[in-house]
Amino acid sequence: MATISAVIVPAKALKDGRHKVRISVSHNGETRYIVSDIVVNSQKEFKNGQIVGRHDASMLNIKLRKQLINYQNTIDEIPYIDGLSCSELVSEIKNPKNDKNRSVESIYGEYVDQSAAIESTKSSYKVAWNYISNHYNVKAPIKSITYNSMRELMLSMQKNGLSKTTIRNYMSFMRSIISFASKAGYAQFKVDPFFSIKLPKTVIRDAWLTTDDIKKIRDVTCEGAVSKARDLFMLSYYLGGINMIDLLQIKFSKDMKRIKYIRQKIKNRVANNDFVEFDIPEEAKKIIPRVIGTDGLIMATENQRKGCFTGLFRACFPKLAKQVGINKIIYYSARKSFSQHAFELGISTTIIDYLIGHKIKTSGTCLYHYIAVNPEMASKALRKVLDNLK
Repeated sequence: MATISAVIVPAKALKDGRHKVRISVSHNGETRYIVSDIVVNSQKEFKNGQIVGRHDASMLNIKLRKQLINYQNTIDEIPYIDGLSCSELVSEIKNPKNDKNRSVESIYGEYVDQSAAIESTKSSYKVAWNYISNHYNVKAPIKSITYNSMRELMLSMQKNGLSKTTIRNYMSFMRSIISFASKAGYAQFKVDPFFSIKLPKTVIRDAWLTTDDIKKIRDVTCEGAVSKARDLFMLSYYLGGINMIDLLQIKFSKDMKRIKYIRQKIKNRVANNDFVEFDIPEEAKKIIPRVIGTDGLIMATENQRKGCFTGLFRACFPKLAKQVGINKIIYYSARKSFSQHAFELGISTTIIDYLIGHKIKTSGTCLYHYIAVNPEMASKALRKVLDNLK
């Protein structure tokens, strides 16, 4: 028998310490959670399934109770509940009845809820959705989507001056929602809505810099915010082109000799390298004390942490580029340049993939089923790239 209750999950606290109230669904020996839009400031404001210690507690409890009653009514009306897994039951609770007339908006919500994507990726989903919802009737049934409606959506993006990369990303996201609806049985399309629609090709950013450019950035004398931006850029290069979102997760210690991390972008995907691990080079050890706080993490405001220093880089990299006589510098250039320089030095692409946290390909030869890249190999390759700067 399924049971539901209002709870908060301490391990799921928001970054600012607040908690979202969740509906716990227990069924067939499993428990899943449905996130509500009610947020409490601390665990002290929630006791025995009730919100307490707030001026609006009574109103929020009424809202929470209504939600629990609605969910319980839905559960009571499901005749085949014993044959459902807990996850399937949650899906039924969130999307009761009338599945054939589900709106595009409701499919979007379910797609994001079930996605294993990291928060930054879900944020990009939200950006895409905000545009789509302003230029398409997302209240309409998912089954009403046609080839013409998708073609018109893409034309509107072109008319509004969106870049080719943005158009491709937004339309690909819409295609994912449609595919999800089709696989879940919410809609069957006689004609694929994306039939004959050609999305813009991915634009490969030509952002790599020469070794001489990297040396100029390394050796230039700069101050203040520009100096910090330069240090973070060089730290990325010295640590194998590490992404800022990953760098912000690492807690450095004084005697730390080796770095080991799981790349955030692919941590929920299937890959044969679970983590990236290599020795921290001396070049990086000289920078780390300048950019970390007493907690061992990169010093950053909450906004900088959320935005991965985008604001700092936008403000400082043009100044740095002008100072060293380079046309353009972006943070991605550190990763791109490291990979290019490693490739030019003849380092195995498999080791480069390992260093930058990409999935290591095992196709093409049976050899890759018997061998693996290890931290020692990665450290040696990293050292070769950095020695090339001397």
